Amino acid sequence: MVSPRELLSTIEAALLGPSPPTPTQRIELMHAIRSSIPALKSFLSYPGPSASDRAQVESKEVRLKDLPPILLDDTDVQIALKLSDDLNLNEIECVRLLVSANKEWVLFGREPLEMFRLAACLWYMERRDLITSLYTVFRAVVLDQGLDADLVAVIQKHLEDILNSGLRQRLIMLIKELNREEAAGFGGPNAERYVLDFRGAIVERQAVVSRERLSLSHCLVLSALVVRMTPKDVKDVFVTLKDCAADANSRSTIHLQIAFSLLFTLVITFISDALSTVPDKPSVLSNDPSFKHEFHDLVMATVNDPNVEGFIDGVRFAWAVHLMIEQERSTSREVSGALSRDLASTYLCLEHVCSHNVFKFFLSGVLQTAAYQNDDEDMVYMYNGYLHKMMMCFLSHPLSRDKVKEMKEKAMSALSPYVSSELGDNIGDSFDNKQVARMSCQPFVSLLYLVSEIYQKEPELLYGNEELWTFIHFAGEDHTNIDTLVAFLTLLSTLASTEEGASKVFELLQGKMFRSIGWSTLFDCLSIYDNTFKQALQTSGNLLPDFQEGDAQALVAYLNVLKKVVENGNPSERKGWFPDIEPLFKLLGYENVPTYLKGALRSAIAAFIKVSPTLKDTIWNYLEQYDLPVVVSPVGSGGQLMSTQVYDMRFELNEVESRRERYPSTISFLNLLNALIAEEKDVRDRGRRFVGIFKFVCDHVFGPFPQRAYIDPNEKWQLVVACLQHFQMVLKMYDIRDEDVETAVDMSQSSDVMHTSSLETQLPALELLKDFMSGKIVFRNIMSIILLGVDTIICERTSQTYGQLLENAVKLSLEILILVVEKDVFLADFWRPLYQPLDIILSQDQDQIIALLEYVRYDFLPQIQQCSIKIMSILSCLKVILDNLENLLKPDINGLLHEFGFQLLYELCLDPLTGGPTMDLLSTKKYQFFSKHLETICVSPLPKRSHNQSLRTSMLHERAWLLKLLALELHVADMSVSTHREACLSILSLSFSQFAGDNYKGPDLSQTSEVDSIDMHRTMKKNKVLELLDVVQFRSPDIAIQCPQLLPTFSIDVQVNDILKNSATSEMGGVYYFSDRGDRLLDLDALHEKLWQICTQVGSHFNEVEMSELRTSIQQFLRWAWRYNKNLEEQAAQLHMLTGWSHIVEVSISKRMPLLEYRSQILFELLGASLSAAASPDCTLRMAVILSNVALTCMAKLRDERFLCPGGVDSDSVTCLDIISVKQLSIGACHSILYKLMMAILKNESSETLRRRQYALLLSYFQYCRSILNPDVPASVLRYLLHEEHDEDDELNLQKIGKEQAELERANFSIIKKEAQAIIDLKRYNTAYCLLHPLVVHSCIDPKFSTFGYLDEKLDDTDLMKFPGLCPSALSRYLEFASVFSTSLAPFTTKRSPSIKVTKDAMQGSEVGKALSFYVLDAFLSIDHEMFFLNQLQSRGILRSCLMDISNFSCKDTWCSLESMQRISTLEAQLSLLLRVSHNYGKHGAQILLSMCTLEHLGSSGAVFLQIKGSSRWVGPAAGKDLAGEPDKQRLLVTPILRLVSSLTSLVESSDYLEVKNKIVREVLDFVKGYQSIFDQILREDVLVAEELTLERINLVVSILSKVWPYVENDEHGFVQGLFAMMRVLFSFDSVSSSFVKPSDPLESQRKSEFLIFQLCFSLSSYLYSLMKRKLMRFSVMDRPRELGDPGTQQQPTLYLLLGLLNLVTTSLERAGEEKFLLLNKIQDINELSRQEVDEIISLCMKQDCISPYDNIRKRRYIAMIEMCRMAGNRDQLITLLLQLAELVLNILLFHLQDEYELLC
Repeated sequence: MVSPRELLSTIEAALLGPSPPTPTQRIELMHAIRSSIPALKSFLSYPGPSASDRAQVESKEVRLKDLPPILLDDTDVQIALKLSDDLNLNEIECVRLLVSANKEWVLFGREPLEMFRLAACLWYMERRDLITSLYTVFRAVVLDQGLDADLVAVIQKHLEDILNSGLRQRLIMLIKELNREEAAGFGGPNAERYVLDFRGAIVERQAVVSRERLSLSHCLVLSALVVRMTPKDVKDVFVTLKDCAADANSRSTIHLQIAFSLLFTLVITFISDALSTVPDKPSVLSNDPSFKHEFHDLVMATVNDPNVEGFIDGVRFAWAVHLMIEQERSTSREVSGALSRDLASTYLCLEHVCSHNVFKFFLSGVLQTAAYQNDDEDMVYMYNGYLHKMMMCFLSHPLSRDKVKEMKEKAMSALSPYVSSELGDNIGDSFDNKQVARMSCQPFVSLLYLVSEIYQKEPELLYGNEELWTFIHFAGEDHTNIDTLVAFLTLLSTLASTEEGASKVFELLQGKMFRSIGWSTLFDCLSIYDNTFKQALQTSGNLLPDFQEGDAQALVAYLNVLKKVVENGNPSERKGWFPDIEPLFKLLGYENVPTYLKGALRSAIAAFIKVSPTLKDTIWNYLEQYDLPVVVSPVGSGGQLMSTQVYDMRFELNEVESRRERYPSTISFLNLLNALIAEEKDVRDRGRRFVGIFKFVCDHVFGPFPQRAYIDPNEKWQLVVACLQHFQMVLKMYDIRDEDVETAVDMSQSSDVMHTSSLETQLPALELLKDFMSGKIVFRNIMSIILLGVDTIICERTSQTYGQLLENAVKLSLEILILVVEKDVFLADFWRPLYQPLDIILSQDQDQIIALLEYVRYDFLPQIQQCSIKIMSILSCLKVILDNLENLLKPDINGLLHEFGFQLLYELCLDPLTGGPTMDLLSTKKYQFFSKHLETICVSPLPKRSHNQSLRTSMLHERAWLLKLLALELHVADMSVSTHREACLSILSLSFSQFAGDNYKGPDLSQTSEVDSIDMHRTMKKNKVLELLDVVQFRSPDIAIQCPQLLPTFSIDVQVNDILKNSATSEMGGVYYFSDRGDRLLDLDALHEKLWQICTQVGSHFNEVEMSELRTSIQQFLRWAWRYNKNLEEQAAQLHMLTGWSHIVEVSISKRMPLLEYRSQILFELLGASLSAAASPDCTLRMAVILSNVALTCMAKLRDERFLCPGGVDSDSVTCLDIISVKQLSIGACHSILYKLMMAILKNESSETLRRRQYALLLSYFQYCRSILNPDVPASVLRYLLHEEHDEDDELNLQKIGKEQAELERANFSIIKKEAQAIIDLKRYNTAYCLLHPLVVHSCIDPKFSTFGYLDEKLDDTDLMKFPGLCPSALSRYLEFASVFSTSLAPFTTKRSPSIKVTKDAMQGSEVGKALSFYVLDAFLSIDHEMFFLNQLQSRGILRSCLMDISNFSCKDTWCSLESMQRISTLEAQLSLLLRVSHNYGKHGAQILLSMCTLEHLGSSGAVFLQIKGSSRWVGPAAGKDLAGEPDKQRLLVTPILRLVSSLTSLVESSDYLEVKNKIVREVLDFVKGYQSIFDQILREDVLVAEELTLERINLVVSILSKVWPYVENDEHGFVQGLFAMMRVLFSFDSVSSSFVKPSDPLESQRKSEFLIFQLCFSLSSYLYSLMKRKLMRFSVMDRPRELGDPGTQQQPTLYLLLGLLNLVTTSLERAGEEKFLLLNKIQDINELSRQEVDEIISLCMKQDCISPYDNIRKRRYIAMIEMCRMAGNRDQLITLLLQLAELVLNILLFHLQDEYELLC
C-alpha cells in the first residue's frame, strides 16, 4: 500500500495539474487508488492502546514490521507512552511515529516536548494527506474539471464501492468523535494542548482537529452526490447536525462551517433525491414510506435551543420542498388516503417554514456570515447551486406559489411609516440591516433578499432561468410598502449582474410592466427633491427640509439597480440608455441629504465613467458644479489654521460622518475620484491639479483613520483601501524627473517657509515620498496595517466579513512600499539629512523588518508572498547586509556582523521559498557577490591566536559560509540564465585560475585538449582552492589540556569531573550551553555556581588562608574554562571552513568539470593536496575524514576522465588512436599519489571510520591503475583494427602502453611491499589509546548542527561504489555503511605498515571495517606477483581466521537485524578473499586452501542454508536501497561459496588419478553430499526463464558435478538424472533466440544470457565426456521405446541430441561470426555514419545516458565505436566458447564412431 503522502502526490499530479493526466499518470493514479482502498474503507482507523504492547515499549526494545529491533531510552519510552495516552494510539504505532519523525527531522538534541510535537505532527500530516486525497477524488467526480469521462467513471466506480462498504457511516462517526474532549477527539484534560501543524507552526490541537472535521464534513457533502444517502444515513446526519449546531455559534468559525456542511448535506440529499431522473440512480428516500413518516415526526419535533432551531428550520425547508416534489410526482399513482396524509404533512411543514421565516435564517444566519463567505470556494459554489434548485422548486410549485402570494399580501398590508430625518440620519446608514431586522416578521421581504443573495454569489445561474423571471413579474406588481419595494429593487440589481440580465432589467424598468416602478420614477424623484431644496434656500435661507428616510432608501435601491445595469450592460447598447445623467449630481451638495444616499449616487455615477470618454469629461464638469468642494486651508504665520466654516467634504467627514461613525459618503467620494483619475491620459501636469484631493486624503482621511470610531468595520477597511489605491495610483502614474530634485523644495529653508509654499507648486508623488522618507503619518499608518501580523490577518481573513478587505489593504500597503523603494534612492542623495531612504527608516525598528519578511508565509494570497519576497530582495536587511559585506570595513569591530551576514545569505539561498530571488540578486552585475571575495578575504592571512582569537574564529566561519554560498551557486545555478552562467564561470576562473567557458553551450560541449601524460613541472599559477586549503591547514588549538585541580588536599576533583561529565545544559541542571553557532560550551556562570556549591559543602571548616587559595583556584579554573571555550570555538570554525572548502571543490569537479581546462592536472593537484593535508601531523581526525571524501571524489573523476572522448581536435572523425590516447597520469604521478596515500594510512592518529575511507580510496587507485587501455575494448579487437589501418606507429604505441602497464603494476607492488617490509621485523606492535579528559569526551561540537552536518554526506554521485573486476558488488553497501556505523575512535600511536593495519582491522575491527579490510587485502593479492602478501596472510593466520569465521557462522535470526546482515556481507568479503587466493595463485593457491581443510569449514557453515531458512526480504533502509535491484537475495552467500568450491575442483584435472581418488574428489564429494538439497534445488531451476545470477549458479553446480561426479559408482542422490534432464532441455532447441533469448530484453542482456547458456552446454558436454572417458559409458543413437515408457530408467542423452546441439552451435557460430564481421566493418566506417545512425547505435547499446543533446558528432561516434568494440569482443568471446564446445561434441561423436568402426572390423 502506498503511503498517504505518496497517494496525495499522485492524485494531485493527475487530477489537479494544468493539463490532462498523461497515460503514465493515469496508471499511477489507478494503482495508488486501488492499493489504498483498504485504508479508505477503514478510514482513519488506528489500533488502540494495548497492555502487551505497552509492556514491550516499557522494556525498551521494540520490533517493528520489516525493521530490526529498536532500542529505546527513557525519553523515547516517555514520549511514546505520552503519544499513546494523548492520541489514543497503540504504543507500537507511537514508536513507529518516533522512528519516522527521526528520519524526517532528526530528533537528536531536541527537547522531549518538541519531539512529542514533531511525532504528533507527522501523525496529523498522515491523516491530513489521506483526508485531502479522499476530498480531491470526490471533487474530481462531482465537479466538472474537464477530465476524461472514462477516467472519471473508473474513479467513481471505486468511490461507490468504498461508500457502499461503510465509508459514509465512518465519516459521520468521525465528525462526532473528533468533537469530544477525549484522547480520540481533540484531547483529554491532561493532554498536550499544542501541536505542530503541517507548516511547522505551533497551534492548538483543537484547531487541527477542527480542520479535520471540516474536511470530513466536506467529503460527506460530496459523497451524497456519488451514492444516494440511505434513510439511516439521513437520520444520523440529522442527529449529528443537532449536536454540532448546539455549540456552533459559541465557538470558532470552523464549527459554524461544519454545521453548514451537515445542513447542506441534507439539503442536497433531499433535493437530488426528489429530482432524480437518472435510471442508474433512482430515488432512495422517496421509495421508503416508513422513512417519510419517521423522519417527518423527527424533523417536526419541537426544539428548545434557539441556536439549533434555525438549522432545523433549514432542514424543514428542504424537507418541505422534497415532499412537494414527491407529492406532485406521486399524485397519479398514490391512493387518495396516502396522498391526503402526505399532503397534510407537506402543508404542515410548509406552514411552519413560512411562519418561522426560515428565509431570514438562510439569509442572515448562513449566506451573510463570514463563515459561509470564507468557506471552500468549491463547496460554496455547490451550496449556492442547490439553494438555487431548492428555491426554484419552491417558487414554481403550486402549493408554495399560493403561500408566497399570501406572504406578499401580508407584507403589502403592513405599511412602514417614514422615519424622521434625525432618526433616519442616525440609523439610516445601515438601512439594509435595520430594515431586515424591522421586517423580521415579514417572510416575503426575507424571501426577496434571500433570492437576491443567492444569485449575487453565482450570477451564472441566471442564464435561461425563466422561472425566476416569472417570479420577478409577480413580485414587482402593486408595491404599497417601502420595504417590499427596496427588497424587490435589490433583487433586480442582482439580476442585472450579467449582460443578459442587465438588458432585461433595463427594458423592464424602461417599459410599463410596473405602474409605479421605472427609471422615470428615479430621475423624477431626484429632480423633485432638487427643486424643493432650491425653493427652500430661496425662501428660508439655510434651513432645508428633512429628507424622508423611506424615499432615501428607495432611491438607494434604484441607484444600485442603475449601477449594475450600466456596469454590466452591452457596451454598444448602454451608450444610449441614459442620455441625461445630470439629476444624479444635483443632490450631492446639500447637507441634509443622507450620507448613504450620496454614497449611492456617487457609486452610480462611477459606473458611467467607462461608458465613453465624452461622458467622463461630462462627469468631471458636473462634479465641479454640484458636488461638495475639497478645501485645504492655508496655514498662517502663527501656525494656526485660517479658515471659515464651509460645508465641504472635510466638514462632512469630520463633523457629520465621524459623529455618526458611518462613512459612506467619503468612501464613495474617494472611489469616484480614483476611478476618474485612473482614466486620465494627460499626465503632463504631474498631478498638480489633484494636489488638493491628495492633501485631503492624506491629512483628513488616511491620517486619522486609526483614531476614528466605526460602527461597521467593513467601512473602516473600505476607507483604507480607497486611500491606499489613491496613493498607489499617484506613485504609478507620475514619475520623478531631474528638475523635481531642485524645484520641489529648498531643503535649507525653515519649516515655516516650506509649509507656506502654494499647493499649486506641490506634486503629490513628491509629497508622498517625503512622507515615507521622513517616517511621517502615511508611512506610520501603512506600517500599522502591516504590523498587525500574519496570524492576525489569517484569523480576520477566515472569521470576519471584512477579512478580504483587510487582506487587500495589506497587499496594497506592500505594493506601495515597493514603489517607494524603487523611487527613493534617486532623491535620497539630494534630500539628506532631512529625508532618508526607506530602508534606513525601516531599519530603525526591527519589528518592521520582521513584519515585512513574515508575510512570506501568508499563503491565502500569492501576491502578498511575492511582495514580501521582492521587498526582501530590494531593501530591508538584505541591502544593509550587502552594503556591510561590500568592503568588510573594520573587521576587528564588525567581525561577528560580517560572519552572521554571510550565514543569513546562505540560509536564504538554501530556503526553497527565498532561494531563487536571493540568488538572482546576488548574481547580478550590481553586486557580483559570488566572485567578489575570493581574491580578498578567502586567502588573506588569519589573525594570530594570541592576538585576537575571537576574530580568528569569526573569520574562519565567515569564509566557511562564503565558500558554501559559492558551492551552492555552482550546484543549483541555471546555466541558461546569463547572470548565473557568468557567476559560475567567474567562480571557476578565480578558484582554478583558468576555465574553458567562453564557448560554453551545454553541459558537455567544452572539449579541452589533454596531454597523454601530464608534465609535472609545468609552471602555472597556484589554484585558489589550494591556497584556501593552506589557510585552513594549521594545528588546531588543544581542547584536551588538563583542567587545574581545586585544592587537591581536599579531594573534590572527583565531584568536579562528575559535573563536567554531565552533558546536560544549564537549563537542565548542567554546566553547558549551546552558542549561536551551535557549539556546546561551558556556561561560566553555571560552572562558577556549581563550584561554589561544592566548596560550600566541603569547606565549612576552611580557614581564611584556605578560602583565599580556594578562590584563587576557582578563578584559575574559570580562566581555564574560558580558554577551553575559545579553543573549542576555533576548532569548530576550522572544521567548518574545511567543510565549506570541500563543498566548493566537490561540486566544481562533480558538476562543472566540463568548464575547466587541464582537468586531469587539476584533479591530480587536488588529490595530492588532500592526501598531503590528511597525512600532516596538524590534521585532526575529523579534518582527515573530510579530506578523504574530497580525495575519493577526485580519484573517481580521474577514473572517469581517462576514457572520455579526447578533445582538442577540430575534426569530426575518430580513429583507433583515440582509443589508446587515454588521459592517464604518468607513472611518477601515480607513485606520488600512492606514496601520499600510504603516509595517510600510516599516520599514527587514525580511526576505523577514516581508514574505511582510505581503504576505499586505495581500491579506487588500484582500479585506476588496473588498465591503461579502455577495458571495454578487447585487445583482440584493438589489434585487428590497428592491423587493418596498417599503422605501425599505433602498434608500437600499443606495445609501449603494455610495457607501461606492467611497469606501473611492478612499481605499485614495490611501494606497498617496501612500506610493509619496514615493519615486518617488528616483534610486536603496541597500540596505545589516548585517555582523554572527560571534558573532551562530553563537551564537543554538536554533531547535528547544520554547520557540521556534512561529514557523512555527499552532494553528488561520484561513482565511488563500483569496483568491477576487483571486488564483488557487496562493496557498495560497505562504502555506504562506512558513513553510518562508526564504532572505533581509538587512534594508533605506533607507525605500522598498511598490510598490518589492514590485517588488524580485518581481525579486530567492526563488521563494516572487517569487510572493507578484506577487500583491501583482496586488492593487495591482485598485484602480488611474488606471493609476498600471500605469505603475510598465511603467517598472520588471516586465511585460517577467515575459514574459522565461515565455519562458525550460524543462520539463526539472520534476517532479523542489521548487525546480522553486516555479518553476512563480511562473510561474503572473506569468501572473496579466499577465491582470490585460488584464482590468483592457481594450483598452488588451491592446494593451500585445501591444506587448510577449506571444504570441511564450508561444509560445517550455516551460510549455505540461508536459501532455505532465510527470508528474501531485506530489512533496514540502508540495505534495501542498494539491494532492491537484485532478485535473489536469499542466496547471497551461495554463489560465492560455489565459486570457491568450483575453483578448488580445478585440482581434480591437474592431479594424478590416485591422488584424486583418495583425497580431493572425496572432500568435494563429501561437500556435495552434505548439501544435496542445495544442489538439487539449483538443478531444478528452469533454465528457460532463469536470470543471469541463477544461470551462473546452475553453471557452477554443473561444473562441480562434471568434475567429481563421474567418480561416483551409483547415483543415489539423483544428480545424474537432473543433469540428463537439463541436457534434454538445452540440447533439443532449434534456435537460441527463439526461446531462452527474449527479444523484449535489452541487447546486452540477450547476449549475456546466450553466452551463459552455451557455457552451461559446455559444462554438460564436459560431464558427458568425463562419463565416456572414465566410466566408458556409451550413448545410444536415439531413444528406445521401452526407455520412454519406463519411468525408472535414466533418460540418457542420445547422439541424435548431441547432433542437435552441434547444429545449434554451428548456427550460432555463423551468426556470431557475421555479427562480428558487421561490427568490425561498421567500426571502420564509423566516420561515414550520419548522426541519426550513430544515435541508433547508441540507443541499441542502451547508452543514451552517456550523451546529452549538446554533445557533438565526434563524441557520439567515439561512444558508438567503443560500444561496438565491446560488442565485437563479446562476439569473439562467444565464438571461442562455441569452437571449444563444438570440439568437445565432435570428440564425443568421434569416440562413438571409432567404437562402431572397431566393432565392424
